Amino acid sequence: MPNSQPLVEIRGVTKRYEQLEVLHAVDLDISPAAVTTIVGASGAGKTTLLQILGTMLRPDAGTVSFAGQNVFSLNAKQLARFRNQSIGFVFQFHHLLPEFSALENVCIPALIHGVRFRNVRERAAELLDFLGLSARLQHKPHQLSGGEQQRVAVARALINEPQLILADEPSGNLDTGNKEELHGLFFRLRDEFRQSFVIVTHDPDLARQSDRVVRMADGQILA
Repeated sequence: MPNSQPLVEIRGVTKRYEQLEVLHAVDLDISPAAVTTIVGASGAGKTTLLQILGTMLRPDAGTVSFAGQNVFSLNAKQLARFRNQSIGFVFQFHHLLPEFSALENVCIPALIHGVRFRNVRERAAELLDFLGLSARLQHKPHQLSGGEQQRVAVARALINEPQLILADEPSGNLDTGNKEELHGLFFRLRDEFRQSFVIVTHDPDLARQSDRVVRMADGQILA
């Protein structure tokens, strides 16, 4: 069961693009060791909220606190370091680098953090083995199925042992079998690694299985 103390606290977050207010005074708590899904119609503000939660986009007003730290009080260099160490990302279209193997793709966030390849490759291999890809370590993305590519992306998100993994329509490009496998993986990671997820999705099955469903409309959280 999720802990009662929030991992992330969002307070009064507002975001505008010129005259269009995309988010309006959003308040939201994210629990640790839980799968939280964000649902709503296109244009509701889901992806903008996820980008702010991932510190890739600054709000115009409000605060985002991880374990009590207001992350937007950090300067650009500190914020980039925090993002690399504390947040993992999984996207709909994988964004694997085509010239690198599965193992090398998984290592990239750790290499950015300054870890030597020889020191991180064992951890990367262990993650890929956990995700059922031990026979695919040296395969490049074009040699992997869509489901395998997405599992590589999940391993990449996990390599720095982040506090939180954010996913934007992670199964939107997968067939039914691979989609169900990926969704099952999220809950397995929650249970075995105590991993926290926030997932923007249009998939009703994933939303039903999640620990919490956050519904958005017109830039606001619905009660």
